[in-house]
Amino acid sequence: MDHNADTLNAAKELLGLGECDEEALDVLDLPQLYTKPSARILLTTLADLSSEPVSWEATPRTCTPHGSGTSTPYRKKKKVKSEGLPGYLTKIVSSPLAWIEDDVAKERIWEAASQRLSERSGRTAMGAIERTFVIPLQPLQDQSTGRHSPNETNPHLLCPDACLDLTLHEPALTGDCLGLKTWASSYLLAKRMTLLRTSLPPLPIEATVLELGSGTGLVGLAAAAILSRHVLLTDLPDIVPNLERNAEANAGSLSTHGGQVTCAVLDWNLPQSLHLNDTDNDYAARTFPLILAADPLYSSDHPRLLVNAVRYHLSSERNARVVVELPLRDAYANERNDFRARMNAIGLHIVDEGEEVGYDDWSSNDDEPLEVRCWWTVWAWR
Repeated sequence: MDHNADTLNAAKELLGLGECDEEALDVLDLPQLYTKPSARILLTTLADLSSEPVSWEATPRTCTPHGSGTSTPYRKKKKVKSEGLPGYLTKIVSSPLAWIEDDVAKERIWEAASQRLSERSGRTAMGAIERTFVIPLQPLQDQSTGRHSPNETNPHLLCPDACLDLTLHEPALTGDCLGLKTWASSYLLAKRMTLLRTSLPPLPIEATVLELGSGTGLVGLAAAAILSRHVLLTDLPDIVPNLERNAEANAGSLSTHGGQVTCAVLDWNLPQSLHLNDTDNDYAARTFPLILAADPLYSSDHPRLLVNAVRYHLSSERNARVVVELPLRDAYANERNDFRARMNAIGLHIVDEGEEVGYDDWSSNDDEPLEVRCWWTVWAWR
């Protein structure tokens, strides 16, 4: 029995689950300034207090090839009770840290403490962040439908531990530029692309995939790698510069998997106008055999505009598909119904759909991600 218990505990530790039931630390358990902790101890403590999510994984992962001889186990941070934490961080920011002689180290400590304070004021108060999303490339069990989708054509997708790491820059949020943040539905759709790869009609090798409302680019970047195709990422002028930054940063990873992306400005009010490299690019109507969109509805005008863009750009071929993932927010039920009715009105119908749960960090308290239920659909011409 003792051996079995030891084995179970070892497995939990490997998965990063061994501390799940541990009681959260009190702020008084943290290094106190009156004890004059070293710069290293303070920096380590502040790093552990970071609340910005690397990704929205429900469980940790390694994603290291079995034959590599290395592993990258998930390092679980100790939880700390929020009571008293802002005061603790404020004391660090206001302290002269006189016992620390290294001025560079002191600046790093003050900067880290200030960052931890801003994180606890919600995502809108945070500055720019870099966030890494892990996209499993191996066939996965579809939690929303129960299907299992094998893949036999792409060697990158055959390795049982294969993962695609995409690092995205999210600028500080200003005004109503919601496209500067990565949303839960985008991460879910990015991961779903591995499943959809075998259920969607085959794409011609020269085909270009269109993503509408790309935001930070997560869905389109993942699709380029998983489908080994060219993906055109589009959004409004204020969003595209950051989109281009993320495309460039991940170009090497995409190339490894035979994918590439291009960024362009596309205003849904003028779906016929695609601005590529500051010029009008001649994309004929009904060019794209596959269109992707994640969380594109946050205005009463968006269902009409989105469907008009789909109608203009989607190929008229029988195998053409549109894949959309929407969060099931109560406040946008009318927009979802309007979108569905308008898609039906232009001759499209749902050929596959399901619901799944993801996590978001759009709240005033970043200690825990918010659970978000999303609805994914695949549309085809009748």
